[in-house]
Amino acid sequence: MTRADLFAVHAIEQVSHPSPWPMKGLQESLDSHHGFVLEEAGGRLLGFAFVQRILDEAHLLDIAIDPELRGHGYGRELLRRLMDEVMVEGISIWFLEVRVSNLPAITLYQSLGYNELSIRRNYYKDAGGSEDALLMACSTGMG
Repeated sequence: MTRADLFAVHAIEQVSHPSPWPMKGLQESLDSHHGFVLEEAGGRLLGFAFVQRILDEAHLLDIAIDPELRGHGYGRELLRRLMDEVMVEGISIWFLEVRVSNLPAITLYQSLGYNELSIRRNYYKDAGGSEDALLMACSTGMG
């Protein structure tokens, strides 16, 4: 991901999450973490992800696919590519949080080898209140 991608990333972010990151947060994440994009051959941005690395651990901070393109396997492709690339760099375990209500994402993560570790109470806060997050980890290869 480059700074030139941030406008398209921001557009997807705004329609993908109940509490989307502002442009400044995306810029800061790109500056201090690893940003990845999934593009079509024509250059259209299909989705993106941000990952924080700490020693041999990776934490998936944010991932989204353009809502118009969901259900076509792009999320799986992005996460597989991301994990393949970062695994080569010595990562042995991945962590992520996901809304307990986001069953499609939970199913995807489980299919790629993620397991439930715990619940983080009231992790997501937005205008409608708060929602618990499921903390998941993957320490083996992908499914």
